[in-house]
Amino acid sequence: MTTPALLLDSWLDVDPNPSTRQAIEAGRHRPEWVEAHFGSVLRFGTAGMRAAAGPGPACMNRVMARVAARAVGTELIASGLGGRGAVVGFDARPGSADMAIDVARLLAGMGIPTAIIDGPAPTPLLARQMLARSAGAGLMITASHNHRDDNGLKVYWVDGTQIRPPIDQRIEARMDLSSLPSDSDLATRHEVESLDVRSVIAEYVGAAVRRPVFDTNGRPVDPIDVPPIIYTALCGVGAETLGHAFAAAGLPPPNYVEHQRRPDGSFPGLPFPNPEEPGTLDDAMSLAADQGVDLVLANDPDADRLAVAVRDQSGSWHRLSGDELGVLLCDWLSDLPGEHRAAQPLTSASSVVSGRMVEALCASRGVAHHRTLTGFKWIMEPRLARPDAGWLFGYEEALGYSVTDAVLDKDGITAAVEFTRMAGALAARGIGPLERLDELAAEVGLHVTGAASVRAGSPEITAVMAALRADPPRTIGGYPVRKFTDWLETATSHPADLVELELGALAADYGNDDVDAQVRVCIRPSGTEPKAKIYLEAVAQNPGDIPAERRRLRSLLDAIAADVSAWFENA
Repeated sequence: MTTPALLLDSWLDVDPNPSTRQAIEAGRHRPEWVEAHFGSVLRFGTAGMRAAAGPGPACMNRVMARVAARAVGTELIASGLGGRGAVVGFDARPGSADMAIDVARLLAGMGIPTAIIDGPAPTPLLARQMLARSAGAGLMITASHNHRDDNGLKVYWVDGTQIRPPIDQRIEARMDLSSLPSDSDLATRHEVESLDVRSVIAEYVGAAVRRPVFDTNGRPVDPIDVPPIIYTALCGVGAETLGHAFAAAGLPPPNYVEHQRRPDGSFPGLPFPNPEEPGTLDDAMSLAADQGVDLVLANDPDADRLAVAVRDQSGSWHRLSGDELGVLLCDWLSDLPGEHRAAQPLTSASSVVSGRMVEALCASRGVAHHRTLTGFKWIMEPRLARPDAGWLFGYEEALGYSVTDAVLDKDGITAAVEFTRMAGALAARGIGPLERLDELAAEVGLHVTGAASVRAGSPEITAVMAALRADPPRTIGGYPVRKFTDWLETATSHPADLVELELGALAADYGNDDVDAQVRVCIRPSGTEPKAKIYLEAVAQNPGDIPAERRRLRSLLDAIAADVSAWFENA
């Protein structure tokens, strides 16, 4: 095995980036620095590789992008897919364009026909191009909503979805550091096909955005007057595509947060480029308040996620959780008219860590619903397994939504279009999204979800997960554990490091003798960060006073989350 010191020397021989070369020269005589940057190698997580940008195989950089691209190309050729070609895209983070060009040139140098989108673009556009071109692979340079100093690589395979086992394992096994790719392995730039980003946007909008229906006189058959909207791209790449998508859908343009509209990978003024994080929507909500607007939409930096904030009747802002937004979108899509929906069975999917209200809603609407492993590579699998069925909807609680199978991945642009249409339809009834959630709770039961994260090292997380499996708890916070599911055993084809516990919480324990709450807790290690993730859900049938019961259930979940978090904090 190559030692970190020897690998460092060979790295310097091929690294094309002056800044990372300079950093290596400055750090090479410090053993702790060498170990941190050259003592480990990036691995594929939930959605590819992500890490801090910097030198060495433990970070994301041009050499690692080339190493990964060579592994992808080798697997393509070995699978007989090299002739199908590859598509490459990139976001607006510093260094993304250089890495994307390296990746495209390396694949072309291997004899694989390769095209690159010629400007920063949303990840859903890359996923769409995979299908449009029937390509063998797609490679997107993006760290999505990660920290501003990170970068990454997301890989799609021939079916148009993110890579799943065993493809990811085979690619990872081919990531050979004993012989690093150099400039001599790259094709010339003109050997790579260039795709005009405006044409890519047009193709995506034409395929993925549902158009309004017009009568013979050119009038909309079912016109919707949408409320004013504030939109922020969070300095990412979504604004231009969203504008075209709204126009194609017959929707008026939103009001933009101008200083967050243009792509800027340094994310100035943002505490964190993840719309789930506190403070990221503050500027958008401030602008909305100034303009008397009650609805804010946000995409994350690569525009594959959607966040929404609404003002309630008291004027306070409410950021919809990923589960609340998922329920609203599923409700809207399942009620849309259309002969195609009546003519075929419909299918939907959500991850096991997401709330189960969508599952209850689908059951009441006659839609087949599938619970999948975490990640959109699994959420889209039921769509691939049932090509005869109509695809209704897929989602994960981390703000990822699929409202069309023109893109076989999460897509924050089309989700924004459909949410805006839904908001208009609700406004025509004189209600908003929050009131609709109450109506749905009365229909299928009140589902309240929550989540917590605990930063911990890998040894601590591994120890706690092993202890849970070896001796599952009989109670959590005093509530009996009625069922324990280990997804290492349940998901027999692709085991997952996830445990699921179902609790019975006695009615009197949270203040209502007429309601018996059922509680569910899912626990797993994060696929991208050093933390344990905890997902919680409480369900109450026939809740009566819905706002009051929602508050009580949230308090119940907060208490349980604190107890579970303590397992990792004390490990």
